[in-house]
Amino acid sequence: MNPVNNTGDQLRTASNSLNSAIATPTAGGKDKLAKDDFLKLLMAQVSNQDPLNPMDSEGMMNQLTQMGSLEQMIGINEGISNLHQVQADIARANAYTFLDKDVSVRGGAASVIEGRPTSPAVYDIPREAAEVKVAVIGPGDAVVRSMLLGQQPAGSHEATWDGLDEAGNRVVDGNYRYEVLAKGTDGESIPVDLFSRGKVSGIRFENGRSLVKVNGRELDVRNIVELSNQSQRLFGGKQPLPVQPYLNPKPPRVDAAE
Repeated sequence: MNPVNNTGDQLRTASNSLNSAIATPTAGGKDKLAKDDFLKLLMAQVSNQDPLNPMDSEGMMNQLTQMGSLEQMIGINEGISNLHQVQADIARANAYTFLDKDVSVRGGAASVIEGRPTSPAVYDIPREAAEVKVAVIGPGDAVVRSMLLGQQPAGSHEATWDGLDEAGNRVVDGNYRYEVLAKGTDGESIPVDLFSRGKVSGIRFENGRSLVKVNGRELDVRNIVELSNQSQRLFGGKQPLPVQPYLNPKPPRVDAAE
């Protein structure tokens, strides 16, 4: 039998077998070729090569190099996937440290509960402003209140809103936001960093993100710029005073019968 024909038949048989396995995978099998399958095919080619026309060594080395690169890329991809999972687990674990903490959140979010705003407008101006105006924006982007604060120096400031609209009526409960406009002595606008403060009352996880509940709103934990336990330090250790004896009501006086 001609060895060349025998080698060609063996290679065609191996190729047909692999193609058949890919086209109709068996139960519990696989529908993709892995690096081990490519290695087996390469070894079959080397073992059954034509002695009179051997396989090109440079081509074989190229195939081996490609297989090594493929294996490294698969390992890197698996490592990155595991790293993402570890980071997500760490983020979840760290998110619980925000519970019951006082936070400063980037943006001017404000909420009104039972007719009272939950937080003031907190803002930083980089240089002295000749005029500062704080606007309260309600549903539908309507301005419900404007507060003119006049001249203010550079630094951090707070503006307290009493929950009333321009007509002096108390606004309905809901979500609002602050906007701060500042102008310098030259009449040019000054950029303002706006924040809101509140306490974290809950945490929720969604699509790998940690959302914290502050003043009735859910915010991305990445928007938090400051964290403190001021409320805990001020009120956490307080205990109610005991009832003083002199405050107890005296029993009713009963006059002796004559």
